[in-house]
Amino acid sequence: MSLADQRLALRDAAQWHAHLGAAPECQTTRQQWQSWHQGSDLNRWAWQRLEHLQAELQGLPGPLARRAVGEAGLPRRTLLKGLVLGVGASGLAWSGYRHSPAWLADVRTGVGERRSLNLEDGTLLTLNTASAVDIRYTESQRLIVLRAGEILVETAKDPRPLSVRSDFGEMRALGTRFSVRQYDGHTELNVLEHAVAVRAEPMPNAVRVDAGMRLNFGSGRPFAPERADPNQAEWRNGRLVIDDWRLDRVLAELQRYRPGFIRCAEDIAHLRVSGAYPLDDTDRALAAIARALPVRIDTRTRFWVSVGRRA
Repeated sequence: MSLADQRLALRDAAQWHAHLGAAPECQTTRQQWQSWHQGSDLNRWAWQRLEHLQAELQGLPGPLARRAVGEAGLPRRTLLKGLVLGVGASGLAWSGYRHSPAWLADVRTGVGERRSLNLEDGTLLTLNTASAVDIRYTESQRLIVLRAGEILVETAKDPRPLSVRSDFGEMRALGTRFSVRQYDGHTELNVLEHAVAVRAEPMPNAVRVDAGMRLNFGSGRPFAPERADPNQAEWRNGRLVIDDWRLDRVLAELQRYRPGFIRCAEDIAHLRVSGAYPLDDTDRALAAIARALPVRIDTRTRFWVSVGRRA
């Protein structure tokens, strides 16, 4: 299904939601909606995505949202006021799909969560914290679209090519194990085994990245592979393994795995840190850093931590 098809289906889903919300007791409207809903897999996909968007905004789990639009009708109390208002709602639905992938992606993880799954071909896909992917397998290709965060891919043998697509290009596996992380302005590829071929603008040809190398590519970046950090993928095992990192970089990395904000005072940001730190218990990681460096950890709430120089 193309992006244009998805956009149109999401717009239609939002409009149907508006009609149902405006006339929840109208059986004619409901029958027309059911006919549209059952008309194609794409329509059912769009409706499910809209439900997921509602559930996230309302704080409801998906099954509750689905029951709210069950055979009994659509009670007014389940509708998210102001969400679906004709064209405005379709714009929000599409904006959510483009800019809030955690709401609408096929597979996703929350902050601090990791998830591994076996795809239909036997490929093992692991999502890091706050990550989201769409999976597009067809008769001729295997495609994983990285919407946000970071993934580790261990490919299975299959005659179809396997690729990962990010905001800045496409990476084709050459029988390999590799990780991909999406940053705001670029994509980082780390190849752990074999090789990956990268195609991205403005490169005229694919760039091959071999095992032990990484490539950062995006707007204005040189397309030159460089030596990778051998511990980069230790996040899969729940560890942050670092060697001589700046403290502000370490804290920024730990912040990915916990809600809220970690503040680093400017006068200690340059301090260097090495070691292995648990990602499933960032409080313990922060305590270990405080024992190793002349810093103090001030925890005002679970969501606000300040790291400053120890008196």
